[in-house]
Amino acid sequence: MNNKIKIIIAIGIIGILVMVAGFVMGSGPSSIPAIFSGQNIPEGAASINDVQAGDVRSIELNLFSSKISIKTGENFDLSGSGQFDGYVLNGILYAGSTEAKRTANVLGMKFNVPSKWICGYGSYVLVIPPDAKLDQITINTNRCDITCDALIASKVNINVKNGDLKVDTLTTDNAAISVDGTLDVSASKITMGGNISANKRMSIGTSGAAKENAMNNTTLANKRGGIILYGKMTGSTTLQSNRGNIEACLYGSRANYTFPAASPNLMIHDSAVANTKDDPEPYGTVAVDASKGNASISFE
Repeated sequence: MNNKIKIIIAIGIIGILVMVAGFVMGSGPSSIPAIFSGQNIPEGAASINDVQAGDVRSIELNLFSSKISIKTGENFDLSGSGQFDGYVLNGILYAGSTEAKRTANVLGMKFNVPSKWICGYGSYVLVIPPDAKLDQITINTNRCDITCDALIASKVNINVKNGDLKVDTLTTDNAAISVDGTLDVSASKITMGGNISANKRMSIGTSGAAKENAMNNTTLANKRGGIILYGKMTGSTTLQSNRGNIEACLYGSRANYTFPAASPNLMIHDSAVANTKDDPEPYGTVAVDASKGNASISFE
């Protein structure tokens, strides 16, 4: 029997042992048996708890089938009820599953197992200090719901498959966010450009605070849940909903925006009260596409 066949058989045995042990313990695949070693921190890496805010330039978070909270706190920290990796290497904080390996010893044979096979199936909390100066935050998850106090970085790249995302504050130069489920962002500041999409309902900004929710050159796209927006939109803005309504309340007045090629299902309402900010400055162009729904633009 050659080595390749041995490896295939051993991997199959590992999978069976994981499933059997999990179901025997009453919690399915979330129970990871003791045949796997703990985290193996790569050479040169530091524990998350041992670094200062200035030691971290980027964050990479990858997880499966979990509930994730990103909190603001005094120091970087990562904790969770399930298996996870967490370390800092070359200025990057790695959280969740990584390229690191876990070791499994089955029937006298030892194997290096990718961390992504083991990590997840739990509840996790990642703490980010408010004074951290981050170049990038990258989040990739599958079957996870994520809540965030604040995401602050030059670039924010998020891909949420089969899950929801809720963010209190988003502050970035460039945002690329894709969410299979619902997306809620209470306040945002996007200075250069953004591409934000959700398959289900999308809500950006809060009533009475459109001025503080400022986004430049940003596209908001939704498949079937509609868009609710309160914001000050500068540069070129696109609002697109395939199957759902668009309700946008923009800061300023109609004179501050250009609406090209307005369709019959777009209603643009003048301010209900006089705008105390007498500012004719053109903020930007807002293109609206709600081909299978209605679109309403108002001002505050």
